[in-house]
Parts: sequence; C-alpha cells; structure tokens
Amino acid sequence: MGFAEIDGLTIHYEAPRGLAAPVGQRVLYVHGTGCNTKVWTSHMTSLAEAHIPVAIDLPGHGQSGGGGFRGMADYTHYVMGLADALDWDQFVLAGHSMGGGVALTAALYDPERLKALMLIDTGARLHVAPAIIQAARRAAQSGQRNAPDRTVGYAASTPQSVAQAVYDMTADTRLEVTYKDWICDDMFDALARVKDIDLPTLAVCGDEDNLTPLRNHKFFRDQMPNCELQIIPQAGHWPFLEQPETFTGVVEDFLDRLPS
Repeated sequence: MGFAEIDGLTIHYEAPRGLAAPVGQRVLYVHGTGCNTKVWTSHMTSLAEAHIPVAIDLPGHGQSGGGGFRGMADYTHYVMGLADALDWDQFVLAGHSMGGGVALTAALYDPERLKALMLIDTGARLHVAPAIIQAARRAAQSGQRNAPDRTVGYAASTPQSVAQAVYDMTADTRLEVTYKDWICDDMFDALARVKDIDLPTLAVCGDEDNLTPLRNHKFFRDQMPNCELQIIPQAGHWPFLEQPETFTGVVEDFLDRLPS
C-alpha cells in the first residue's frame, strides 16, 4: 500500500512487491467504472513473481481522495502523475473497461513515456446505453445500490460467487462517483485516433463479454499497427476474475516478450 500527493489529492495505490525490484516489467493497472484496486489484487499477486505490478485507485475511488470526474483526460492526468511520483518511465499501462480509455488517452498524449499497452475488455469508443446512465443517476439520487446481476457482464458459466465478489469489492465506491464514471465512458471516443498508436499493444477480451464485446478488440487489432488480440474462453467482462489463470498466462507471455 502507498499514497502519493498529486495536484492536491491523496492518491492510493497497491503494490504487492518492492518497486525497486531489478527484474521484470513495470505495469500500472487502471480499474474500470465504479471499481478500485481490489479487483486487481489476485492477478497482481500472481504476476508479482516475475514482474512489478502497481494498481491505482482513481480519484474518488477506493482510498483515493476526490469526487471522480466526467472526463477521461482528468483521470489520465492522475495516472501519469502517479507514474511521476513513482519515478516510472517506459512502463506498461494496463486498463480495464474505463481504464482502457485512460490507457488510450495516455498513449495519445504521452506515448514517449510508455513501453506498451494492455487493453482489457474495453473499446476505442465506450458508448453507454441511456438506460444504464439513467439507472446510475437514480441510484446516486436515492442512495440505493442495485443487487449484483450475473446475467450482465459475465459468461454463462461464471458462478454467482464471482459476481458477488465484484459487487463486494466495489461496494465502497460512492454512487455519485459511479454515475460520473458512466458519463466519462459515454463521452470517450478515440475511434479515429487509435490508428496513430504504434506502441506494442495486447488487446484482451472475454469471448462472452456483452458490455465491451469482441468486435471492439478486433478493431484494435485491425487498426493499431502493433496490436495483438487474445480471447479468453468462458469469460465475460471480467476475465482476470472469471478465468484468472488463463488471463495471467496471456499477460505474462506478452510481458516476457517485451524488451527488458
């Protein structure tokens, strides 16, 4: 656990091994809408045997200060600010869902600071159905959180226990912050610009993701000059929790092939 002061906000991060380790890739993980570092804990613990993972709580999430944002560039500013605080350069930036939008934004504006990208169940445009935004607004107004729904965002074979675990891990995110996140998602659109990102990129998608579907990741593969696609079977929007061993194996293979 660590904290960094960035532009007046206290930003929390988790690191399961020493940040000064001499081997392995440095990987900064960015969570998605309404989430926090907890969603990465088990994956980072496995990855830390060979690499140096860190996960950030975005402003307003987890143990970080602030009230969240409605724009992707604002979140990106704090992610790159954490990299500054850690004295990291030439690191791998990994983003899930909304965090993928953060990773793409960083790659568009600060490509020289990055070694590679990992885009996990995300999209170059994160259009959100109006019904989802309306439900999030109602929840923020009422203070009532919806129960976990395994039929949305999970593979058919994923047990209810995984959906409940995600629900529990994200329970401390304020509903008004999650509402802002959905707006941030809906406003994000880099469809015309991803072709300009030539960093080594791994696009990963669960084959049953009905939130950010496979076509989003095929678009990355086809439009980005240095992107490879890996599909995780029997996984939805959360492959690192639904099929953790397969997901970590895919990530390790990609990281091991990058220059040390």
